[in-house]
Amino acid sequence: MKRVFAADIKPDDTLDDIFRVVDLRLAPYRDGSKGHYLLLTLADRTGQIDARLWEGAADAASWLNPGDAARVTGRATLYQDRIRLRVEAIQPAEDDEVDIDQLLAMPGQEAAEALELLNAAAGRITSQPLRWLVESFYGDTDFVTALTQAPPNRPGAALRTMVELLELASPLLGPDAPLDSDLLQAAILLHEAGLSIALSQPKGGRAVVWLGVAVLTDQLVGERLAQAPDFPADLAIDLRHCLLAAGGTVEARSREAAALVQLKALHDALTR
Repeated sequence: MKRVFAADIKPDDTLDDIFRVVDLRLAPYRDGSKGHYLLLTLADRTGQIDARLWEGAADAASWLNPGDAARVTGRATLYQDRIRLRVEAIQPAEDDEVDIDQLLAMPGQEAAEALELLNAAAGRITSQPLRWLVESFYGDTDFVTALTQAPPNRPGAALRTMVELLELASPLLGPDAPLDSDLLQAAILLHEAGLSIALSQPKGGRAVVWLGVAVLTDQLVGERLAQAPDFPADLAIDLRHCLLAAGGTVEARSREAAALVQLKALHDALTR
């Protein structure tokens, strides 16, 4: 059970509590001979807080990953009008200490409702190959868990985005639509898949930042397609093109890819 939430922390507060690790990186001391300290961003459902670990930084960085729940002991200070936590000790949280709803911005009930809508959309795909592919992801517990918490700095935003894109795309998803509604719907449901790597793989956060979500999504889809040698080759190319175009990695050359790019732009404008 958490004792204090990030939004309530005040200067000089002494903390011993559970937080979710959003980001971390080693930074050198000004005197490089002294080694490195650890820059951390910690969070719970109320917000984020910057933190520094001065002792044992390299050891902590060897096992900590974005998305981890950790028990943090330290003291809050005020630096340039912002609260910062001086970490004295950090260790993995025990399973019975973690209440995921206290650490994520999206409550469990909201996440469950979003997943229900996304699974229902997957079930409406009439193309059997595309439906198999999408359901192979949404039937993967590890993938769904990671996607629910993605991206690390705004847990739940990936699920919300896909639900909202499906709503915006609804006029394009009917039987009389002037494009392949199955392809567009599958692309919407999969285009954020790469974000799951940030929380499901070691150094996944770095991979997302350095390689980009679209590239990682294409990697995941490619790996899944390798398990289905009978998946239509042209359809695989069409889908992967949509996913890469959605991330700005390639220029949209199909109506479905162009539609997804425009839907994302409209969504960004409405939620800005």
